This record gives sequence, structure tokens and C-alpha cells, in this order.
Amino acid sequence: MNSLKLILMSVAISALQLSAAQAANISLRVAYTDGRQGTSFTPVRAELGEFALTPSMPDSGQGEPWRVIARNAQGTIIHEVLVRNAQQRHVEAFDPKTGAIDVSQQVRQADGVFEVSLPFDDKVASIEIQPQATGDARMAPPPPQPAVFKRAALGKIVRSGQAARMQPPPSAAPAATVTTIINNGPSNARMDLVFVGDGYTAAEMSKWRTDAQKVIDGFMADPLFAANRASINVHRVDVASNQSGADEPDKGVYRDTAMDGSFYCYNIDRLLCVNSTKVYDIVGSVLAPDQRDVIVVVSNSTRYGGSGGEIATLSMHAQSVEIALHEIGHTAFALADEYDYGTCSLSAEPSSGDVSLNGTRNVKWGGLISSSTAVPTGLGQYPNGTVGTFQGAQYCKTGKYRPTENSRMRTLGYPWHAVNEGLARTVFASYTPTPGGAVTQTGSLSSGATANAPSASPGYVQAGNGTYNIQLSGPAGTDFDLYLYKYSGSAWTKVASSEGSTSTESISYAGTAGYYYVQVKSYAGSGNYTVTYNFPPK
Repeated sequence: MNSLKLILMSVAISALQLSAAQAANISLRVAYTDGRQGTSFTPVRAELGEFALTPSMPDSGQGEPWRVIARNAQGTIIHEVLVRNAQQRHVEAFDPKTGAIDVSQQVRQADGVFEVSLPFDDKVASIEIQPQATGDARMAPPPPQPAVFKRAALGKIVRSGQAARMQPPPSAAPAATVTTIINNGPSNARMDLVFVGDGYTAAEMSKWRTDAQKVIDGFMADPLFAANRASINVHRVDVASNQSGADEPDKGVYRDTAMDGSFYCYNIDRLLCVNSTKVYDIVGSVLAPDQRDVIVVVSNSTRYGGSGGEIATLSMHAQSVEIALHEIGHTAFALADEYDYGTCSLSAEPSSGDVSLNGTRNVKWGGLISSSTAVPTGLGQYPNGTVGTFQGAQYCKTGKYRPTENSRMRTLGYPWHAVNEGLARTVFASYTPTPGGAVTQTGSLSSGATANAPSASPGYVQAGNGTYNIQLSGPAGTDFDLYLYKYSGSAWTKVASSEGSTSTESISYAGTAGYYYVQVKSYAGSGNYTVTYNFPPK
């Protein structure tokens, strides 16, 4: 072994030891592929750092997410996160003239990569991924075995990645550079948007920078993003392609681009797909895990199209930013499609906060429905944006309800509206939490009155497994009581209460992931109150 290799290995091992001492999280990039025994997983990249953990998506009860688990040496689960099943992909295309949906279908992506961040302190002995069963259930296949990655093996991947970064990249790999366009603070406390160009040659880098700024300006002009600008960082990644444009197989056009951008994906002419492995390799070469929360690939083409999923895509068509905003509603804010075109399922209450099987005032967003608004709510009876329960949502013409008559999650070009804006604000707030994660709300109650927290739209919080701590204080001589409610799938249910004889109350409740809100009620007396709640992250 030559001296250079010895030096690199020594530095890499030292870096690993230093990182392990200073940081307790690991970011894994995992490749997945279909096989005879189901889905197989292989870790291809690992980084240590102080970056934020991947938030757990809510379990819809339909077995959709993948479970990523960290265990100690005794096999006890010490951390668990549900991540989006990247193989289950919903693809959609919109009419460029009306903005309405006209293609909606489920497809299976056989292979690709995804990223997840978990704790990696000294207690973690292994990390495993539990896949779903595949194949015909009538054949009674054996349950899929989890993919288990031992700590030592993950350590080798970390070291190999650190050593690779100390050497020049292979000549075949396109070199990328990054420019931060908007910097509002540390990435572990901000939502970082990344815009990377595909199909721009070295001679077109000036054009790419101009196009990127147009797209970024389009995003930041949206009222939702403009209002939450302080919670956002924006990065532009520059990488040259060998040829200009994108593949258009339906026209016999093929281009050699850095991320293999191609229209006519899954035989849908307006669906624009990219090679996710190449995207993560390029973006990951210049940005840390915390700096790439939402990745948007911009194709050097004016053909109308785009797509969502783990990585959003858009072209330079004049209306493509609208497509990207809708798709980021899924990717960043976990919003559901509110249109009624597609394959309907009524098997379980949707995990998304903007659709429900419940068409009554007890719906998840019921606190925003005016007493003068009828439920279920008829079309054309109220100004668009009025919150109610409108039948037809998430691919079902009946049986599922949406909060407004028309929003961006139903038809391009429409506003987000109150419920979706509130859900998005909750996501933005999760990147810039108050100290300790606690939220404080103040108000005033008359005798017999009630107040809910959060009082802002959507009127509830999506939280995770753990302890729910709530404290209430009010004026001397009054009797205010404290309640915690959880959405059960069909109604709000009281799960904890504190009903002492004064206005100093507290709740500590061991809860599971779901939707919650706090209620303060005056049993006797009136005056100002302060309620502070701290819920576990989702």
C-alpha cells in the first residue's frame, strides 16, 4: 500500500471517529430493486453529521410506507421512521389549456434510490429496512425479510465516501458547482430547495443561470412561499451535459444529458422523468443532506411537462412552475390530490390533512368551517375558497371529501386556500421550531367559553409517537380546564384531560402519531389564559 493511500485511510478513519463523537446522525442513500424474492435494498452512500432526522410520514393503515428501524445490540428498536415507498409512484398529467387533470395512474418503479436520516449514536448496532410483499397474494409468498445493515458495514461505507471526496472525481463524472441564492439561516433549521439543470451544455451555463432565476422567482412569487420566505434556503446547482435538451422518445429524439431527462415517461407524453441515482450523486457531491430537502430538476426544453415524487421535475414551458408547485404540495407538504379522477380506494382514512372519508363538521379541518356553511357542501353555493366538505377527492368521485371547491391540489392555477396553507405552514414551522419545540398561545375566555390551540389554520397539528406535554395557566379565582383531542378517522376524540379546581392545569400524554389539537375551557370565571404545548415531531 503506497503512502498516499495510507494517509487517505488515516484521515478518513480519523474523520469518522471525530464525526461519531460530535454528531449522532447518519444519512443513508439506499438503492432498491425488484427481484424474485421481492424488493432488495443496498446502502450505496452514508454520511455522518448533525443534520435533522427524516420526519416519519403518517401510516395510512394501508401498509404503503417502508419502515426504517435502528436497533441496539439486544435487538430493541430505539428509532423508527416511516418513509415513502419509492416504488409506489402516482403519476399525473394536466391539460395545459385548462389546468385540469387528464392523466392519473399508479405505476411501479422497479429500481432507484432514496435517502433517509436516522440517529447513529453508540447505541445503534444495526439499521434495517422492512419492505412490502410483492407478487400475487394468492400464491401466498413468504413475508419479505428485512434488509439488515450492521454498524461495521455502514462504517465502511462512510469511510469510503470520505476517502472518495478527498480525491479528484472520475473524468467520466460531470463536475457540479453550487451557488446559494437565498440564505436565511442554518440548513438544519430551514427548508432547503435545490434547483439543478439538466440538458444544459457547458456553452449554455449562462442560459441555465437565467432560466434558474426565472424558475426561482416563479416559486418565490407564489403567496405561500413568499409568506414563508424566512424559512427557506435556495441553492442552484450547475452541471454541464454533453448534449442540449431532453429525450423525446415519441419523436425519436435522444440526448446525452447529465441526469437522463426524458419526456414520454411511462408512455405519458407530458411526464418528464430523470435518473434519481444520477440526481442524488450530482446534488450530493456539493450539498450535505440537510441542504437538499426538496430537489427540483429543470430540463432545458420548452415542451410542456414535469413530474413529482422524491424528485420534482419541470421544463422551461411557461406553465411548468404551476406543475412543480402542485407536485411540491405532495413532496414537501404531504398534501393529497383533491381531484376525483383515477383509481379510487375507500379502505382507510387518508393520512393527508386535506382529504377525508368524513363529510361532517367533525372532519379534520372542521374548526375552519363556518356555522353558516352547509356540510356536505354543494358546488357553486359559496365563493371558491370557502371551507366545507366537498365530495370528490383523491381519485374518488364519492366517499371522499376535500376542504374547498377548487385549489391548486385539484386544478393548476388556483390558490392553495386555507387548509392547505395551514398544513404547509406547519411544515415550514417544523424547520424553524421555537426553543424546546414548544408552542405558546395566549387568549381570553368568557365564562363557559372554549378556545382551541392552534388557533391558526388548519386548527390541528400532525405529530408523531411520544409524549404530549401541555401546560395551562389562567387568572386566580377562575377554573379553566384543559383537554387534548385526537382525530380517530371519523371524529375528534378526547384522549386526555386535566380538570382541577383552578386554572393551572397540565397534561402529559403518551400518544401515537396522528392529528391533535388542544382545547381550553372556562368552567367558571373569565380572563386571559396562556397554553403551551410540546408535541413529538411527526
